[in-house]
Amino acid sequence: MRWKLVLIFVFFTIISSFAGDKLLTMQEAILGSYGKLRVRNINQLKWIGNSNELSCVDSLNGLYGLVRIDPLSGDKKMLLTLDSLKSAVKKVSEISIRRFPSVNWINRDTFYLFYHNNLFVYNLRTKSACLKNSVPDKAQNIRIHPKSFNIAYTIDDNLFVSLCSGGKIQITFDGGNGIKNGSVVHRNEFGINKGIFWSPDGNYLAFYRKDERFVTKYPLVDIDSRPAKVRFIRYPMTGMASEHVSVGVYNILSGSTTFLQTGEPADKYLTHVTWSPDSKSVFIAELNRDQNHLRFCVFDPATGERRKILFEERDKEWVEPLYDPIFIKGKNNRFLWFSMRDGFNNLYLYDTNGRLIRQVTHLKTDITGFSGFDPESKKIFFTAAKNNGLEQHCFSASLKSGKITQLTKQNGLHRTDFSGDGKYFIDRFTNHTVPRIISVFDCSGKKQTELLKAENPVKEYKLGKIEYLKIKNKQGITLNARMILPADFDPQKKYPVIVYVYGGPHGQMVRDSWLSGWSLWFQYMAERGYIVFTLDNRGTNNRGSDFEQTVFRNLGKYEVEDQMAGINYLKKCSFVDTLRIGVHGWSYGGFMTISLMTRQPGVFKTAVAGGPVIDWRYYEVMYGERYMDTPQSNPNGYKEANLLNYVDNLKGKLLIINGAVDPTVVWQNSLSYLRKAIDLGKQVDYFVYPGDEHNMFGKDRVHLYQKITDYFTENL
Repeated sequence: MRWKLVLIFVFFTIISSFAGDKLLTMQEAILGSYGKLRVRNINQLKWIGNSNELSCVDSLNGLYGLVRIDPLSGDKKMLLTLDSLKSAVKKVSEISIRRFPSVNWINRDTFYLFYHNNLFVYNLRTKSACLKNSVPDKAQNIRIHPKSFNIAYTIDDNLFVSLCSGGKIQITFDGGNGIKNGSVVHRNEFGINKGIFWSPDGNYLAFYRKDERFVTKYPLVDIDSRPAKVRFIRYPMTGMASEHVSVGVYNILSGSTTFLQTGEPADKYLTHVTWSPDSKSVFIAELNRDQNHLRFCVFDPATGERRKILFEERDKEWVEPLYDPIFIKGKNNRFLWFSMRDGFNNLYLYDTNGRLIRQVTHLKTDITGFSGFDPESKKIFFTAAKNNGLEQHCFSASLKSGKITQLTKQNGLHRTDFSGDGKYFIDRFTNHTVPRIISVFDCSGKKQTELLKAENPVKEYKLGKIEYLKIKNKQGITLNARMILPADFDPQKKYPVIVYVYGGPHGQMVRDSWLSGWSLWFQYMAERGYIVFTLDNRGTNNRGSDFEQTVFRNLGKYEVEDQMAGINYLKKCSFVDTLRIGVHGWSYGGFMTISLMTRQPGVFKTAVAGGPVIDWRYYEVMYGERYMDTPQSNPNGYKEANLLNYVDNLKGKLLIINGAVDPTVVWQNSLSYLRKAIDLGKQVDYFVYPGDEHNMFGKDRVHLYQKITDYFTENL
């Protein structure tokens, strides 16, 4: 009973004893979730326009195609077979459709498809397709206006529009040689995932223009040619010159372009470009390069004039806007704004004059997404973290009183999608024992029908038991952890441990969810007699700003301290072989792996670090300066975090793995570590994936995890 006594921090144990005795192969562990071990899903499940009916692409009565679903009864009706769609498209084009393209509903009877750069509209009543528009094969960053069917796109860093009425407009002519139009800016930080923004009425097109001519060119070597060639990317390292971003607005009717007057300094960040519902205003969040002062502004799209600074936010650590403003349905002058200003991600109601009407939510946890409005726009729906971030649930809140109601009850992760009329929502649910359940609820949280309950795809395999733990650090802060025990666990035996670590911002790893994807490798190792342990330290997300911002200007310090709280817990477990503890992580987790190995020498016998940041001076501006400031303003912080300063502490076996053309954590990081190890007479194992970037995929990923597994087998 001794081993049970040490589990005083366990708050629930998953006694998931699978009856099967098969063992995962490496191919199954890494790629199986995309094949025969895939968790069953409903393809293209979505609401039909603003109705409360659903559609999906599925088989029904021996036919395959677009199916309508009644959300109350679950009854299904075939709307359009794939064969019928193929025939209709063939009548108006030379395109041969092989699979059912993504359906975009216009109304209950009409939808559009974008397939092989061609835009088709299909009418269910007339059973006919119409070719509305198309773009060249080289087109990138494609954005379709859902009413006019005009298509904006880029070629060679210039912006174009293909008109539904016929003809092509070239909007910019300066693309190339360090200037990019219409693409993502700021390296996808701040929630930015596009560079082209149609106005609701389709008369204007806002776009990013990025000037990188001041940014240092960084060399990547392409070995596919003879001789090898150097390919340069723009990589702004911390403290160095950064990109200059502006926002242009093209008027479709007049053919003129106006740039918004965002002013100096030119290297600030422009995020969350959003049109007002009436297309008369453009809103932008301007963030200074230090990322501690945000100004939310409104601009005139016709003149480019900044009409007003609506509000400002400051934080002594950082301000990180991640969500666009959300306009209240049916109102052009009121919107919701996400903010961490009270220590948690809550929602605030503003008018378009910048007046704070009220703070709508006062949660002591982080809201993770907005879901929709009720039919009268008196309530909002959103998802938020719960149980110290382990779970995610759906809630409603009154816009007037702020009264909050939890709509989902079952422990785990809920992703919700509300109908256009706000009366119903799809709930996609999973937890540690449930692969996936998809149900329809009404807006009060009452379950209407269950559309799918996926079977366990690994029920025939001999997997380990999973335990979720609560572990306190030195400050008494509770940390979430997960431990996977060996498949044939015997508490009287001792087992080696592999600590899988990420530990960085937005890097929560421990959640009450089904393990799938390459994470089945954890179970692969458990089948072979390892304990696999993961802990979310301070600095990770969904625990509020105090928890996340502890690491500011000191990356690696508090994360290592918290990870050691997990190690101390493990050392108290009688079934842990304390002389055989290994650690593995990638990217920030690679940084953490080497930090743990060399800042806590002698604790870990073996380590595998992939794509590691070694010196934060070699990392990019947007991410690096948010958490560390610049090397010029924080020299001590950069020195303490620099892993080159701990190479002499290295004990045990260390394998570093890198993609040879990594554009995220550049190769210079790990090469500099090798050089320092050589200079100090330290032996380090090293493996490179030629042609791979920051991560490996497909067969390369299978090879990668075989390499990692072999290293632990031989050295742990």
